[in-house]
Amino acid sequence: MKAKGVGELGLCGVSAAVANAIYNATGARVREYPITLDKILDQLPPMI
Repeated sequence: MKAKGVGELGLCGVSAAVANAIYNATGARVREYPITLDKILDQLPPMI
């Protein structure tokens, strides 16, 4: 039945959706996993 392959289909887009949500919220594009706070903080613009 290959039930394992069916379960993986629902998880394929989750990591991309989380990365896009972080980009929409912060403006910092993270292209490497795992997404950690230090990768986001390095790309944020300086505070005025």
